[in-house]
Amino acid sequence: MAISKVAVSQDAHRLMLAIGEAIRLHTSQSPMSGEQIVGVLGFCSGAAIVRAANTRNDRRQMREMAVANVDLGIQAMTSSMANTSLIIPDGVM
Repeated sequence: MAISKVAVSQDAHRLMLAIGEAIRLHTSQSPMSGEQIVGVLGFCSGAAIVRAANTRNDRRQMREMAVANVDLGIQAMTSSMANTSLIIPDGVM
Protein backbone atom coordinates (compact mmCIF):
# COMPACT_ATOMS: atom_id res chain seq x y z
CA MET A 1 0.00 0.00 0.00
CA ALA A 2 1.37 3.38 -0.96
CA ILE A 3 0.67 6.58 0.88
CA SER A 4 -1.72 8.61 -1.20
CA LYS A 5 -4.01 11.57 -1.05
CA VAL A 6 -7.76 11.35 -1.27
CA ALA A 7 -8.71 10.69 -4.87
CA VAL A 8 -10.67 13.51 -6.36
CA SER A 9 -13.24 11.10 -7.71
CA GLN A 10 -16.90 11.94 -7.89
CA ASP A 11 -17.62 9.45 -5.09
CA ALA A 12 -15.00 11.02 -2.80
CA HIS A 13 -16.31 14.51 -3.55
CA ARG A 14 -19.90 13.46 -2.76
CA LEU A 15 -18.78 11.86 0.52
CA MET A 16 -16.92 15.03 1.55
CA LEU A 17 -20.01 17.11 0.79
CA ALA A 18 -22.23 14.67 2.71
CA ILE A 19 -19.93 14.80 5.75
CA GLY A 20 -19.90 18.60 5.57
CA GLU A 21 -23.70 18.68 5.37
CA ALA A 22 -24.06 16.27 8.30
CA ILE A 23 -21.75 18.46 10.39
CA ARG A 24 -23.66 21.59 9.36
CA LEU A 25 -27.01 20.07 10.27
CA HIS A 26 -25.76 18.68 13.57
CA THR A 27 -23.99 21.85 14.69
CA SER A 28 -26.97 24.01 13.79
CA GLN A 29 -28.89 22.15 16.52
CA SER A 30 -26.02 21.24 18.85
CA PRO A 31 -23.22 23.81 18.56
CA MET A 32 -19.71 22.42 18.81
CA SER A 33 -16.29 24.02 18.73
CA GLY A 34 -13.96 23.46 15.83
CA GLU A 35 -11.73 21.52 18.22
CA GLN A 36 -14.59 19.14 19.09
CA ILE A 37 -15.44 18.57 15.43
CA VAL A 38 -11.80 17.85 14.54
CA GLY A 39 -11.59 15.44 17.49
CA VAL A 40 -14.68 13.54 16.37
CA LEU A 41 -13.42 13.33 12.78
CA GLY A 42 -10.04 12.08 14.05
CA PHE A 43 -11.74 9.40 16.15
CA CYS A 44 -13.83 8.31 13.16
CA SER A 45 -10.68 8.15 11.01
CA GLY A 46 -8.99 5.93 13.58
CA ALA A 47 -12.00 3.62 13.72
CA ALA A 48 -12.10 3.42 9.93
CA ILE A 49 -8.39 2.56 9.83
CA VAL A 50 -8.87 -0.33 12.24
CA ARG A 51 -11.74 -1.67 10.10
CA ALA A 52 -9.83 -1.29 6.81
CA ALA A 53 -6.32 -2.39 7.80
CA ASN A 54 -5.36 -6.01 8.43
CA THR A 55 -1.86 -5.57 9.81
CA ARG A 56 0.04 -3.16 11.99
CA ASN A 57 1.98 -1.99 8.93
CA ASP A 58 -1.27 -1.33 7.04
CA ARG A 59 -2.56 0.72 10.00
CA ARG A 60 0.68 2.72 10.07
CA GLN A 61 0.49 3.45 6.35
CA MET A 62 -3.19 4.40 6.52
CA ARG A 63 -2.44 6.70 9.47
CA GLU A 64 0.30 8.38 7.42
CA MET A 65 -2.17 8.72 4.55
CA ALA A 66 -4.69 10.34 6.91
CA VAL A 67 -2.05 12.84 8.10
CA ALA A 68 -1.12 13.61 4.49
CA ASN A 69 -4.77 14.31 3.75
CA VAL A 70 -5.09 16.55 6.82
CA ASP A 71 -2.20 18.56 5.37
CA LEU A 72 -3.94 18.60 1.97
CA GLY A 73 -7.14 19.89 3.58
CA ILE A 74 -5.24 22.64 5.38
CA GLN A 75 -3.58 23.67 2.11
CA ALA A 76 -6.89 23.60 0.26
CA MET A 77 -8.66 25.75 2.83
CA THR A 78 -5.86 28.32 2.93
CA SER A 79 -5.62 28.57 -0.85
CA SER A 80 -7.93 29.89 -3.52
CA MET A 81 -9.95 26.65 -3.28
CA ALA A 82 -11.25 27.72 0.15
CA ASN A 83 -14.53 28.98 -1.28
CA THR A 84 -15.47 25.70 -3.01
CA SER A 85 -16.81 23.76 -0.01
CA LEU A 86 -16.43 24.09 3.72
CA ILE A 87 -16.63 21.13 6.05
CA ILE A 88 -16.55 23.02 9.34
CA PRO A 89 -19.47 25.45 9.55
CA ASP A 90 -18.85 29.20 9.59
CA GLY A 91 -18.78 30.73 13.04
CA VAL A 92 -17.91 27.48 14.85
CA MET A 93 -14.38 28.48 15.81
